[in-house]
Amino acid sequence: MPLMLWLLLIFDFSSQTYSQQSIIPFMREHIPEHRLQQIVPDVTIRYNHSAIHAKADPYRFVEFLFRKSAHLFMYFMLGLLAHLLLVPWIRSLAFRVTGALVVVAMFASLDEWNQSFTGGRTPTPLDVMVDISGAVIGQIVLLIVLAIYRRFKRPRLGNVHS
Repeated sequence: MPLMLWLLLIFDFSSQTYSQQSIIPFMREHIPEHRLQQIVPDVTIRYNHSAIHAKADPYRFVEFLFRKSAHLFMYFMLGLLAHLLLVPWIRSLAFRVTGALVVVAMFASLDEWNQSFTGGRTPTPLDVMVDISGAVIGQIVLLIVLAIYRRFKRPRLGNVHS
């Protein structure tokens, strides 16, 4: 059930137009452009056939980082939920990780396809890669947590009471 709710949440976000999701109006209202220009680094990001110059367009730069971070987070969580869903059916940890990543890749592709029907949104394979990267990070974090849990779960020879 949590996985389905998360998928619906992602689908809802991807069905919103660019202007519905834009944080630029909020930033313009609360942060003066010259102040934001002082904070952002002097970098240019090239993504999907366009360039974002941080100093020249700080609002667009911050929004870009925010959007890509949102992709990473949403698919990080989707990867974890997909992994947990597979636990009862797949005993092998390696196969569960692979299965979770396959689920994420399929849904990320469908999500981008859905965006092709949404105003002001540009579906791109690069976003699918960002989404999969979020899921990979999620699987790595999960593996680290499992390794730590297993290490501390094992009884220690010096701690055995008789």
